Amino acid sequence: MAFLSHEILRDKFKGAILGCFLGDAFGAGFEGMSPDRAISHLGTLSEKFPRTYTDDTDMTLALTESIIESGKVDPEDVARKFSQSCDLTRGYGIGTIKAVHALRAGAAWHQVSRIVFKKGSFGNGAAMRVSPVGLFFHHNLEALRKAAMDQSNVTHTLPLGQWGAVMQACCVGLALLQDPKNSLKREEIIIELREILWPGPVEYQKALNEMENIFAQGKRAETREIARRLGNGVEAYRSVPSASYLALAYSPDFQDAIRAAISLGGDTDTIAGMVGAIVGAHVGERGLPVEWIEQLEEGLRGRSFARELAGKLFEAWQKMPK
Repeated sequence: MAFLSHEILRDKFKGAILGCFLGDAFGAGFEGMSPDRAISHLGTLSEKFPRTYTDDTDMTLALTESIIESGKVDPEDVARKFSQSCDLTRGYGIGTIKAVHALRAGAAWHQVSRIVFKKGSFGNGAAMRVSPVGLFFHHNLEALRKAAMDQSNVTHTLPLGQWGAVMQACCVGLALLQDPKNSLKREEIIIELREILWPGPVEYQKALNEMENIFAQGKRAETREIARRLGNGVEAYRSVPSASYLALAYSPDFQDAIRAAISLGGDTDTIAGMVGAIVGAHVGERGLPVEWIEQLEEGLRGRSFARELAGKLFEAWQKMPK
């Protein structure tokens, strides 16, 4: 593990939040495409125009605000922030829309997930927003796991959805701890993931086996193969492992990692957002493409707000007992 100054850590916090924003905003226009179609449209990433974010970044910002104000993950406060801050015009799924409406109508946070999904949800909604948990608890993986679960419980009560959030948060936290000048240490991270994901659903251990098998081939897998073997859908266990693999395979090259994520097709905004958060936590804002950041929307909760919020999250982390 490299020694990281507070200056570098602050930059990494900003890199993760802005990286999520970038992946989400650049991936949004490809959502639902097949891998072949997504690959054929990758040229549009070089076009310059304002890029807006979706529900992925919207919920990430709300969760970040809650952690800053609470100094921890408090599900009741997380639900309150979702109720206050979520902009339901940003591509939210019908389940989350119902959940936010229920919160705004006065439902208790622990009732919401069952109101919307009677049997719970195994989607990737809890994972797509969890990067601030990985940042805030990177120094304590047991606390990270609990916090990732706690924020998941507001909307996701099925283990397949919850443990996907744990995996994503852990990847962000582990990437933050590594030297931004070097590639991520894949073997070390996979070992850590095995430990933190135990005794979770077997699907995640199988995905880690698949990741190891792909890395053992000695070269990066084609994105079509990744989509087939690890997934590109909205299910947490069929998207979080794909994001983890791509981040490990491509970092520190942020742009190539996002292009690879988009090439999967399917749930491109969420997978690219998760990849962006992990790689951004590794390389920091300094490692993000300036010409892409300049295309991110501004406004009340735009890129400047996201950057400032990440700095406040770092300041809150500095104050917490270690």
